[in-house]
Amino acid sequence: MFTMKMKRWCGGLVLAGLLICLGVRPAVAFFGKSAVVKVNHEAFSREDVLKWWKYWKEKGMTFPETAKPFVDWVLLSQEARAMGMEDDPSYKRKVQVFIEVRSLLQLRYDEVGKKIKLNPEVLWKEYERAYVPRLRMFALVTDKPKEAEKWKAEIQTPEDFQRLYEKLKKEKKAKDFKWERPMSIPDELKKPLLSAKAGDIIGPVKYRMWTYLFWVKERKGADKEDYQKLHRKIAVEYKKRESARLTRELIQRLKKNYNIQVDKELLKQIGLEKLPDDVAKKDVVKIGDKSMTAEQLQAALKREVKLRVKKGGKPTAEQLDRLKEGIINNTIAQTLTTWEALNRHYEKTALKDICDFYKRHRLVRELENKVFWPEVKVTDEDVRKYYQEHLKDYTRPARVEIAVIRTKDEKLIRKTYRRIHQGEDFFDVARDVMFHGVHPERRALDNLVPEMVAALKSMKPGDISPIIKFKDWYAIVKLIRRYPEQAHPFKMVKKSLRKELLKKRFNEVRDAYLEKLRSRSKIEVDADAWKSIKKSLEKKDEPKKG
Repeated sequence: MFTMKMKRWCGGLVLAGLLICLGVRPAVAFFGKSAVVKVNHEAFSREDVLKWWKYWKEKGMTFPETAKPFVDWVLLSQEARAMGMEDDPSYKRKVQVFIEVRSLLQLRYDEVGKKIKLNPEVLWKEYERAYVPRLRMFALVTDKPKEAEKWKAEIQTPEDFQRLYEKLKKEKKAKDFKWERPMSIPDELKKPLLSAKAGDIIGPVKYRMWTYLFWVKERKGADKEDYQKLHRKIAVEYKKRESARLTRELIQRLKKNYNIQVDKELLKQIGLEKLPDDVAKKDVVKIGDKSMTAEQLQAALKREVKLRVKKGGKPTAEQLDRLKEGIINNTIAQTLTTWEALNRHYEKTALKDICDFYKRHRLVRELENKVFWPEVKVTDEDVRKYYQEHLKDYTRPARVEIAVIRTKDEKLIRKTYRRIHQGEDFFDVARDVMFHGVHPERRALDNLVPEMVAALKSMKPGDISPIIKFKDWYAIVKLIRRYPEQAHPFKMVKKSLRKELLKKRFNEVRDAYLEKLRSRSKIEVDADAWKSIKKSLEKKDEPKKG
């Protein structure tokens, strides 16, 4: 007996046969358990598609309904490879720059960012180190040490200090420091001030050209409320300090691995004056097989002087030495970190996915730049014709200048209308009805409610409308002026039009090329697997409840 089960089985065979005849293989037969898309000789798994989407998507984009964008991307990159664009020096240089930049960022993360711990215990210790104690301080200030000694002799109690403080304030020899923390106190003054108790008088102590006599009025220790207020600032400052420390340590370690030579005698000869030819070409710094000549260092020095020394000013010998040292240190640091980053070959490990994506994506861009764009031609005549054909898109809609009295009170609007109809001034009446009165406003007709547009249709400037009802509102409108539709001048929009037309033509060239590629390519997509990826991504993007 020919059962329903046999019918279904035979029907499946017939369908499979039809698919094979049509050149479409059943998904299971072709894809096995892993491949979602196959384009010519390449098969792509779910993971491959997800990696592509991670780097290809832009903000606000959703995963495509079909595999077409992915297939197009693969086809274009395959075509670029077939045309030998992977061997193009320009392509290789761009890939190398990308790998270099990303590798440097990865090195910084591995050796600096990853090692900085911002847990509560670390940040509390940082708070205790740099932010407490808090000292409420006043000071007497002079540039004559003997005068400070005289003040000290006069002061026996905090009250004596306060009296003298008030007297010297008039002579601008007294200063209220308010609340100070360790981080804001100069290193030379930290020891005497941070060990002081509330009520202590400290000094005289000299700092730079001034001599100070301090009175510590209050002292506060660590406090959780104070810590919470400063938590974010503490984290930022700690991260910055630790980052600088870890970077210095990294450079010091790297210096041991590479041969670095600095010609100190030659360095002394480099200033802002023209260098003799035999000096200019000499190497002042050598790092492995890399070097910096005296003239290269001088060019960098001149740029630094221009940036850091006031216009017209002349840098001192000490300033020039500091700038030269800074340039050399930066050169060594940049060179060593770049070499170290490249030697770690992150493009094969931590950065493999993004580097693989970039190489392929860069091939697509090379194909577009070298094959598609040269075919895109847009003349001035084309732009003007496009402007005429799409004039509506570049026309500002009709607008009106109106004043509107509106309310939800039907009795009030009728009373208002009678007053205006009897000859009272529209704006005077509006001030009585609405708290702030009304003011003229310019509005596009297509931004007004249909009832208002209908009323304005037959009105002339100066006319006042009958009562207009829309939704729960009532309104009376005074038409002040009409502004008809106005096309933007061709000159104003020409540049943006050309850009738009170029993009349109480019897409036409690209689509036509892709059509040819598709016609001679073997493309198979597991539609169910693609939908499954889309569904899982959408579920992941759903806002979490609770």
